[in-house]
Amino acid sequence: MRVHPALALVAWLLLALVLQAWSWPALFLLFLCCVPLLWRQLCLALRRMRWLLLTLLLVTAWSVPGDALFAAAWSPSRQGLALALQQQLRLLLLMASLRCVWLQLGQQGMLQALAWLLQPLALLGLPLERVLLRLGLTLFYAEYWLQHPPALSLAAWRAALAAQLTQAPADEVKLGFSPWTMRDTLALLLLLLLSGLLVKVGQ
Repeated sequence: MRVHPALALVAWLLLALVLQAWSWPALFLLFLCCVPLLWRQLCLALRRMRWLLLTLLLVTAWSVPGDALFAAAWSPSRQGLALALQQQLRLLLLMASLRCVWLQLGQQGMLQALAWLLQPLALLGLPLERVLLRLGLTLFYAEYWLQHPPALSLAAWRAALAAQLTQAPADEVKLGFSPWTMRDTLALLLLLLLSGLLVKVGQ
């Protein structure tokens, strides 16, 4: 039986916390285990974030103090290089797993999960309907650009924008309803317990 869509997003958020606490050997071992399972998502994340990953490598490797990697004044530090690679592995794993969540839930399920998680903020005055509408439009356009990347020319970008405007969604977001059940509560408690154990194991 299916569980509430918010649980998938909560599981991803807990994964982000777990990976932040894991050491370099544990991260590398997890990455090797995930390569056969998430090969396509990892390659997609690497292609989309290549410039971000390169910038992270250059900034961290040359800004963190430590032992020089080789005998030169402009050498990066070993500690900075290790920290940069560690952060790169975290980002790749998080983006690949988030793509899996997206493929599992779809746009409607993702918005439903966000609506459930943002309900406490709605009690404080957050315009939840307006936020969900803008998120829905953002997800629509982001998915469109990822599926139809234009060429690197001004004419191609203009043609892509014109084609996209003709396929714009309606100014409304329809959400399904999934009640929160006792099964979902037990699954959430199990996720929290598992996250705590993984934090201890990966340190």
